[in-house]
Amino acid sequence: MQEATHDKMKDKSRQIYLSNRLKNELSNFQEFPLTIIEAPMGYGKTTAVKEGLKNLSLNITTLKITEASKSLFWKSLCNWIHKIDESVATRLENMSFPDERLMVHDAVSLIESVLFTECSVLIIDDFHLIDCDEVNTFIECLIKAEIERLRIVIVTRFIGLPDIEELKLKGYIKHIVKEDLEFTSFEIAQYYKLCGIKLTESGADALYKYTEGWISAIYLLMLNFKGVESIGKIPNIYKLIDEAIYKHFSDEVKSFLLSICLFSSFSLEQARFMFDVHIEINLLMVLNEVVYKNAFITYDPETRTYQMHHLFTNFLKNQLESHDDANRLYERAGLWHLEKREYDKAMHFFYLCRNFELLIQTIEADKSNSFNGDNKNLLVEYMESCPTAIKFKYPLALLIYAMHLFTFNLLANFEKCCEDILQSIQMNTTLSESRKSELLGEFELMISFTEYNDIQRMVTHHKVACDMLMKPTSIYDTNSRWTFGSFSVLYMFYRESGKLEQHVNDLIEAMPYYNRLTEGHGSGGELLFEAERFFYMGDFDSAEISVQKALLKAQNKSEIEMVMCAEFLQLRLSLMKGDFIALKLRFSNMKKNVQYRSDNFFVHMLELCEGYIYGLLGHTDMISERLSDGDLTKTRLMFPAHGLINMVYERALILQGEYLKLLGSIEAHMNIATFFPNVLAIIYIEIYQAAAFEKIGRLNEALQHIKDALSLAMPDQLIMPFVENGDIINSLLIKCANEGLYQTEIERIFLYYDVFSKTVKDINRLYFDSEKPKLSKREYEIAVLAAEGLTNKEISEKLYISQNTIKTQLKAIFEKLEINSRALLKKALSES
Repeated sequence: MQEATHDKMKDKSRQIYLSNRLKNELSNFQEFPLTIIEAPMGYGKTTAVKEGLKNLSLNITTLKITEASKSLFWKSLCNWIHKIDESVATRLENMSFPDERLMVHDAVSLIESVLFTECSVLIIDDFHLIDCDEVNTFIECLIKAEIERLRIVIVTRFIGLPDIEELKLKGYIKHIVKEDLEFTSFEIAQYYKLCGIKLTESGADALYKYTEGWISAIYLLMLNFKGVESIGKIPNIYKLIDEAIYKHFSDEVKSFLLSICLFSSFSLEQARFMFDVHIEINLLMVLNEVVYKNAFITYDPETRTYQMHHLFTNFLKNQLESHDDANRLYERAGLWHLEKREYDKAMHFFYLCRNFELLIQTIEADKSNSFNGDNKNLLVEYMESCPTAIKFKYPLALLIYAMHLFTFNLLANFEKCCEDILQSIQMNTTLSESRKSELLGEFELMISFTEYNDIQRMVTHHKVACDMLMKPTSIYDTNSRWTFGSFSVLYMFYRESGKLEQHVNDLIEAMPYYNRLTEGHGSGGELLFEAERFFYMGDFDSAEISVQKALLKAQNKSEIEMVMCAEFLQLRLSLMKGDFIALKLRFSNMKKNVQYRSDNFFVHMLELCEGYIYGLLGHTDMISERLSDGDLTKTRLMFPAHGLINMVYERALILQGEYLKLLGSIEAHMNIATFFPNVLAIIYIEIYQAAAFEKIGRLNEALQHIKDALSLAMPDQLIMPFVENGDIINSLLIKCANEGLYQTEIERIFLYYDVFSKTVKDINRLYFDSEKPKLSKREYEIAVLAAEGLTNKEISEKLYISQNTIKTQLKAIFEKLEINSRALLKKALSES
């Protein structure tokens, strides 16, 4: 058998060989929305895709996954779409990763609206790093949309799509697996021949037997080729890398490789930054040498970055672990990410090298925004590992940490951190008295949140904070959710029966202090509280005046959450007037606000508003599944708003005849309602308990609960909870009046209920008549816009769905309404 010298073979070792089998597999990939290339590490998946597609006239983009971060994946996806359609990309960015089915469909609809002018291929490389149920659901919905001129290629070690076999059968997926990538004996011989080595048939068979067609092993053995007969047992793959590649580099090149191995891909700028102590070396020349001699590092001219294969990266990281320079390199990597404001990555490397000074400075710069409920334990690990002496030098970082501990409901850690904060401020001799005052002001603001929902106690802290902190807070995120997702400020702060007017006045006094500390966060909240009090008392004129003031104030500060709350109250006022058109317009405005921001939180808040109204109208089938099944783990709305979710769920259960299920849920619901407490939620619980007990024939218990509800609500003259639920409690109210209880108030309740019930009947007759064909919510939106004369293109831009979808929906609308033209649409809608 022929031998080849090491240097001679290096000249041809970079040759790329694709088997005819693999070429055939790749040749028709455009016929499928998704192509999956799945195999373990070292089978040449990325190279196969790159080479197999490079000569095709396609717009190819590679999205390389580097870590298990859905948000980073989403950001990369949005950056790709930004090059094609800035408007859609912005909406997708605002949406954040859509980890729920409703948001997934909205996201896919937005991507559908992108006009791909040429065949575009999105390659998602190293997909296994992000593989999870939520991402798989998104990918599945995306390929089922069969977006014209868009093809997706996933390169992965494994794939977790749950319905992959069904999707393959239906023609959605082309699946290339390990067996398609590994070399046969003949293909090994062809590859070696391309690289300048002639193998006998027996030699190729021997290599196949040793490697089982594993490309990386075949490549590494070729680099160190001395004849097949010299091969005994194939050594460990890392030993192969060492023998075939690493040991042939100079010490300086080895040092460079160790300095850059912390990045799976890197730029020349990164290389220079990491290799700062060896600036006399011509790095470009070193990189060219490394790339020339090693197929495990490649250069991407499009992104101007060097890509390092995982096998080689892992080998180098193993070398680095025992290297004296490891901690210095971890620190350099941390400094690189810190400079780029990639705080989470910076913290990771500072933690690895135990540089807690830099770690806590990064936490302070980041304001802990890199942490959420999913990775909160990592923040705790960082801070609890930090020596006390260093923590005490950074009281602002401790304040930021404490704020997050409170948000994460880690109260034991929070209490201990509060003690540390006060000690750190008092003991820190480097702080001026004015700076100490500012920090104590921040501390007062933070402590105020522990007094939620007691306005008087909260404002006491706010006043002290304003005196000590002469500027807006730097520890509290003023983009946070002021109402926690609640559509009612009254629900939030009504904590004691008989004191509602005082609560309103307390918030009117408190808000200027809070607004000053937070630059207007929650603007309009006090006016909305006042408006809701008037509404629940039945003073609708005063409610309209106050809610308009609240709306203007909230809009002035772009407080979208408060705007939604104000619009929802206006919507409820429209319902009391029987103005369903105004009600639909309000919902349309709210939906536009939500779609513009594409934020899951606001989607859930809108669902809650819709669920409440559909419950009043008796259409429990139109309440979202998230609300109708009562599972609080499925909502993005925060714990303080959960009592409102339960209110929607409770009425739905009554209307569905699930009386025993309701009564079985009451204890858990009451625990939530009494936690702060929220008196409005308690009133509704008592109402629904009363209705349920009456339905199962336990009249005495029913009467007791309706009396309890009246005793809570009537000191503040709140009649609307009883008006809105008159259909299920009127007989009980009559019995109370006959006993001489709350006769005047019950008389007012019936007066308002007569108007309300007529409104509900009229709306149901005009818009929900079961004998008439019902349009879905999406169909109704399209029909209204089409009736106004908008073209398919204009409707597409307004609703962010494709023109093909609109065409299909209009066909269904015409069939349901039994019409055959747009000219008849307006008339059909007015009659329906």
